[in-house]
Amino acid sequence: MSARKRKERARSASRRRKGHYKKLLWFRQPFPDNYTDEKTFLDHLQRNPRFRPYEFWSLMASLTVIVQHVASVVIFCCSFVAIFQERVSPVSVVGWASFCSFLAWVLWDYWMGLEEAEVAPDTGKEADGKEGASGGSPIPPPEQGGLDPTTPQTDRGRPGYALGASASSLASDSSNTSKAGVPTMTPGSTTTEDLLPYEEPASSLSPRNQQRLATVKSALLIYAALLGLSPILKSLTRSTTSDSIWAFSTWLLCMNVAFFDYSSGPGAHLPASISTNSALMASTVLASRLPSTTHVFSLSLFSIEVFGLFPIFRRQLRAKSPYGHLALTVVLVTTAGGSLFVVLTGGGRVAYIAGVILGSLFTFIAMGVCSWWLIGLQKYKNEIYGPWDPARPIIRPRWD
Repeated sequence: MSARKRKERARSASRRRKGHYKKLLWFRQPFPDNYTDEKTFLDHLQRNPRFRPYEFWSLMASLTVIVQHVASVVIFCCSFVAIFQERVSPVSVVGWASFCSFLAWVLWDYWMGLEEAEVAPDTGKEADGKEGASGGSPIPPPEQGGLDPTTPQTDRGRPGYALGASASSLASDSSNTSKAGVPTMTPGSTTTEDLLPYEEPASSLSPRNQQRLATVKSALLIYAALLGLSPILKSLTRSTTSDSIWAFSTWLLCMNVAFFDYSSGPGAHLPASISTNSALMASTVLASRLPSTTHVFSLSLFSIEVFGLFPIFRRQLRAKSPYGHLALTVVLVTTAGGSLFVVLTGGGRVAYIAGVILGSLFTFIAMGVCSWWLIGLQKYKNEIYGPWDPARPIIRPRWD
């Protein structure tokens, strides 16, 4: 009996599996839960569905972000060596850097003004469209909000008018029902100052002027803080050997290059914290090897401008002007190449010109080799998608 039942179960199971399999869970099928249809399993197999072949010149343009930052680090190192060897004045270095930072801030403020000018007409059109769709803002009757239609429009727009008007309506209602001898609330007994004691007075400066004032305050605060900390920073690593300082600062600058945020978003935000902190720490330990507090102050301020402010301007420049971004790349590469060749050889103008030529050629060749190498690696890409992968939700954009 047991053998006959087994055969019948096997035949019934085979007959059930002859049905058409559907990958659906909301109705019962004559298949087990872990059933795999071997005939249709690989029908929906996809290889590299989101594959986009790289283009040579687009990769070259993307590599300019890395080249700019590496060139900035090289310029900073060459400036420190020149200051340490007393070949240039630290005041001249930080003076030219501050002047360039001021020009960059003026250009950035001009871009912000253009953005506000572009946003203002769009905001006005949206407001006009909403008013047209609603048919205007009707004046509420006195019994619904305590507002008198005969009140001038200027009084309604001032702060605290609605609260004052509602208090006046309550006072008039209570005066009609109160008895003699009971104090009543009059409209003049409630003022804007009594109702809104914590409201800050409106500033006479525009938002852009307030932002400019805040920028100037921040600059003065950094300047004063560095002036006060320069004597302390000068004696920070007095008990440490110079070889340890050179090795430690080299590793910190390598961390700055490795962890820098090379994204090309137009938002003007601060660079990555690890990258910025490592660069500022490297400049601090390097500045402690300089002979005077003036040298320490100049190098510290120069490092803040190079590693803190300059990346913001570079990101904004790439978003606003691609040609300006390319021109800045050429200036940085030529300056870094010439300065590095002068530091290594100890030469003068001829060495600087030779460094500009050799540095530019080396940078262009390195960018081309890296671009072709990345293009060649694409043939090894093998990303497989199939029905066994989890479903990817399709998120629609937010409805306005």
